Amino acid sequence: MSIIHNYQKTKFSQINLDDGKKILLSYGTIDMRVFRLGFLSMPKETVHVFDSGFLHNLNSKIGYDMSKDVVKILSDELVKAISIENIKEICLQLEKDKSFMDKI
Repeated sequence: MSIIHNYQKTKFSQINLDDGKKILLSYGTIDMRVFRLGFLSMPKETVHVFDSGFLHNLNSKIGYDMSKDVVKILSDELVKAISIENIKEICLQLEKDKSFMDKI
């Protein structure tokens, strides 16, 4: 199973996938992106940019609950992936899935 290698609350999460590749979930000032990491863990390509409406709804759902973090919530979902292609599928599914928001 993939593992969360490095995590910083409200900033980023690095996940090592089963196939040996690494991704970075980065929460910037205007959006949240998933990058595939290359040599020396430098971002190599953008895998997915989360929809701003999805992020707004997710942050609204969390509200002022300081025990919850958007980066951690999404990392816990992305760590279920085994490959980069699987990451893309999970990201798109999370954005479409209304029941995901209800579970938070």
